[in-house]
Amino acid sequence: MPVMLKSAINLNTKRQTVTISWSDLHFTPNTQAIHTLATSWQWLLPNGFTPILFSILGDMFFQEATEEVYWLNTGTGEVTVVAKSAEHFNELLTSEEADNWFMPNLVEQLHAAGKIPTENQCYTYVTLPIFAEGNYDIENLNPVPASEHFAMTGELLNHLQGLKDGATVNFSIEE
Repeated sequence: MPVMLKSAINLNTKRQTVTISWSDLHFTPNTQAIHTLATSWQWLLPNGFTPILFSILGDMFFQEATEEVYWLNTGTGEVTVVAKSAEHFNELLTSEEADNWFMPNLVEQLHAAGKIPTENQCYTYVTLPIFAEGNYDIENLNPVPASEHFAMTGELLNHLQGLKDGATVNFSIEE
């Protein structure tokens, strides 16, 4: 079960004040979704990671054996250290850095477009941001069950790892 940090995010971004709340920017996936994430992302995640927080954009913040907090960006397949401890991470949630992680302006636009996740859902990409066509905009994001997002992004990005920038990729969808 993920450990949720109690915090608020600074919703006064550089561009404008948004009308969504902190609860619109994060979610708690069910046990099946977390298991799917652990399985689909095992190629990148350390053994024994502990989820701390999940963004509504489908990313995960976690800790492993150290106190550092890591960000799994499920759109790009990258893991980045974002804080030296859970306490430091909690402080950063009220900083402008949190705008980069949670994209409140984009989430507000998604809500205005009627794209509002329900329980155990997060947003997923039509085209992943690692591709030139994969933008962070309302046309490229849709709410889906979290387990579907974690499975699709983890498995696809696992297959794409090691490809050079500009590589041509062809997909075939099988049912």
